[in-house]
Amino acid sequence: MRREATRALYEGSLAEPGARNPYNGRSLVLAKLWMRGYMRMMRVRIETGPAMQKYLAARGAAENSLG
Repeated sequence: MRREATRALYEGSLAEPGARNPYNGRSLVLAKLWMRGYMRMMRVRIETGPAMQKYLAARGAAENSLG
């Protein structure tokens, strides 16, 4: 079971945005672990993506101009 759980978490972290959970309806535990990996992947993409970089750069420029 541990190997399956680790695999589900790993698969979720490698999934593409919009991917369906392959464990839905088969195993609640594995489905939740897949979703946890998926949400981690989404968080990383959002926090390190080009849109966030532009936002942070603009925010830094605005803070520098105030002080």
